Amino acid sequence: MEVRAQFESHVLALLRQRPAVDLSSARELELLCQRQLDAENLPGWRTFWSLATHFFEGLRLAPGRRIEEPEASAASQVLSGLQLREQFNEHDKPIEDSLQVINHLLFLEQADIISQRLVNILNDWSESPEGDLPTEAQVDVQSMAQLAEDVQLIAVQQVADSLAVQLARLRAKRVADDIKTSLSGAQEVSRLLQHFAVGSVREAQPQVLAALRGE
Repeated sequence: MEVRAQFESHVLALLRQRPAVDLSSARELELLCQRQLDAENLPGWRTFWSLATHFFEGLRLAPGRRIEEPEASAASQVLSGLQLREQFNEHDKPIEDSLQVINHLLFLEQADIISQRLVNILNDWSESPEGDLPTEAQVDVQSMAQLAEDVQLIAVQQVADSLAVQLARLRAKRVADDIKTSLSGAQEVSRLLQHFAVGSVREAQPQVLAALRGE
């Protein structure tokens, strides 16, 4: 009960400050989730705690982050998962099903935010390529790769990892066609997420991966 009270206290403090992010509460929630992850042995629950840790870390680290409805919903999903964990035993099928739903929603609520922001950033950059690549693009694509790894969504992870490498190359040598390739990579992530949201796991388009890898 003490752990649950800590979670509820910090989530409440976080939501009270919205749309601004209470960095102190976000950090405390990140640490609480990390401790639960370190102590967890069951795969589904390790996925949950990893997704929750990344969520609060993203609130704390991403520049200009705000708590809008999707972020507030994700925070509520974390509390729902915590309550389920307190009731869980390994033979409780309904709770396992509920955990899968929570993990699905917690992943998508984070991934959709990151994906949309990444597409917008790279679209703006493709229209004004004389400016520097915003640093949050690199942060976002790395976060996307982490989230995809959490839920073993291999196609999204492949595209995100390839996009991260390609963006690093672009920092050293800016080429207009490569900027457009980056935007195509971000759009491919969005496409894959849209299919995943309705229960369809698709493979990444080979031509997109090849372009990102410079093949």
